[in-house]
Amino acid sequence: MALIGYLLLTIGSIFTRLPWVDEGIFASSAYNLVFKGYMGTSAMETAGTPWQGIERHTYWTVPLHILAQAGWYQLFGFGLFSMRALSALWGLAALAAFYLIALRLSGDRAVAALAVVLIALDCSFIATASSGRMDMMNAALGTAALAAYLCLRERHLAIAVLAGHSLVCASGLTHPNGILYFASLLFLMIYFDRGRISWRNWALAAVPYCVGGLGWGLYIREDPASFLAQFTGNMRNGGRLSYLRAPWAGVWNDLVVRYLGYFGWSPGSTALSRLKLVIPVVHAAGLAGLLSMAALRKQTGYRALLGVAALHFGMLSVYDGQKLPYYLIHTVPLLDAIVAVWIVSAWTNSSISRPLLGGLLAAFLGVQILTTVQRIRQNPYRTSYLPAVSFLQKNAGRPGLIMGSAALDFGLGFEGAVIDDPRLGYYSRKSPDFIVVGDVDYAEYFRDFQTDEPALYRFIVERLTKEYRLVYNQAGETIYARR
Repeated sequence: MALIGYLLLTIGSIFTRLPWVDEGIFASSAYNLVFKGYMGTSAMETAGTPWQGIERHTYWTVPLHILAQAGWYQLFGFGLFSMRALSALWGLAALAAFYLIALRLSGDRAVAALAVVLIALDCSFIATASSGRMDMMNAALGTAALAAYLCLRERHLAIAVLAGHSLVCASGLTHPNGILYFASLLFLMIYFDRGRISWRNWALAAVPYCVGGLGWGLYIREDPASFLAQFTGNMRNGGRLSYLRAPWAGVWNDLVVRYLGYFGWSPGSTALSRLKLVIPVVHAAGLAGLLSMAALRKQTGYRALLGVAALHFGMLSVYDGQKLPYYLIHTVPLLDAIVAVWIVSAWTNSSISRPLLGGLLAAFLGVQILTTVQRIRQNPYRTSYLPAVSFLQKNAGRPGLIMGSAALDFGLGFEGAVIDDPRLGYYSRKSPDFIVVGDVDYAEYFRDFQTDEPALYRFIVERLTKEYRLVYNQAGETIYARR
């Protein structure tokens, strides 16, 4: 039933979510690979950015997700919904891996089954599974690595090591957050098998990284200067590594900004959004419950689960200064699994009133499902995106240039009609026919520019007021036409 719920909610989200910039940018690379034979990202303006040579070679991110997209599009066709369906499929793989991990660490099918139910219906998990970004593929490969090692280690240690690190390597070639699963796999190897692992096993573990590094290196060799500019530029982008010098501040802000902020603890949250605070309350109760029960604390598997959760939260807190909400896929499912451990144990031992436990579980799942259903009901794809695209299709001349989020390419095509430049030509000096300012993309950039780059912000204000006129303002999308 949980899998049916996951599929229904995810499919509903796939067809109703507002397309966003990252989906357009990453689809651009795969589109060019499939239809033009090179893995360039043509949706972005490069003037004034570190994205040197990105029109021909995409180096600012690792390549496996783009390659997976290309193969997927060859089989099922190119498009926004096809892109998102690939993430939904990886979500199923992640659920299978989480089941195996929970089963191996707990030895209890009830714990494993409840963990999958909680994760499958988790609103943050479904949000990731219905997005075209690579995060679900990254997490699925990483959790599969941990599951493979735990399932194979007792009888076939060498195979467990090779399988685990092969999957971790694939996860790391999907997104640099694969380092979380690399650290977790090393932790599990040392925690469970430090007395069994020989130097041959460590040598075997290195093989997938050598193969993966060689493959990526051959692609980098095509344009090393662009690789250096793009990859280092992305590492510096938006203060990504800013908490390396203040790790405790990183941990605090991760808790407040990324985690609690996502679940309703943020300025401007509506009453319905604050209802999501039930979720961190239950997470906290599950963590406190597991730590407070001596019988659970002493179990080797549960200590391993806590260790992996601590590694993921601690590392992500320090090296991701942007506090991006879509990285919750690497922490929240582990908290869901901890809740499952606590509820099953408390229910079995009657240490807490069963009606109280049942009420907490019902509230937890109810809020998760209600959050996703409410997002589906709002349907910004139909109410916001499609009307704006329709307006541009009717009014933008051919050939013409539209400046706006790369997400517009899904409606207007990936052949250059749209250029994503939130600086509105400040560096490129381009003057598009239309400028599209979305509340969830360019408007946020403008607020940041007002504080961080006042000269750029003044240019944007003057351009929109003197060179352009407002022609469309509906459902969070504002369109300006050149005077």
